[in-house]
Amino acid sequence: MSPAILKELKYTFLVQLVVFLIFGIIFTFFIEQYVEWFNWPNLDPTAGRYIGVIFLSFAFVEFLAYRETEWEQVEMFVVLDLLFCILGAMIQLIGTFVDETGWAGWFNFTIQIIFFLAFLYFYIQQQKQ
Repeated sequence: MSPAILKELKYTFLVQLVVFLIFGIIFTFFIEQYVEWFNWPNLDPTAGRYIGVIFLSFAFVEFLAYRETEWEQVEMFVVLDLLFCILGAMIQLIGTFVDETGWAGWFNFTIQIIFFLAFLYFYIQQQKQ
């Protein structure tokens, strides 16, 4: 039998679900306003909406992971989160310097690094059980 999911990991799934949901709604339905509000350097509405749908899909994945009770059932979700967060953070960091996204770029980078570190910590903890 697989060990139980740490309570804190379940809460992390829930928090990331909310973050993905917020960004997913903004990118899918309000991409032009997002670009204006955060002084984003470029706009491709279709690409922005596509990213929004990806975020909404990830929100659903986080919901599925949150509902599970055993580590074996969510280990792949955690690996997916780790890859998404670290690769996204790397791309965001490059974009922050190349595209000069300013504080919004650093904000997005920080969110991804925080989630990466949280999921990495829980991954290591769960592997010890």
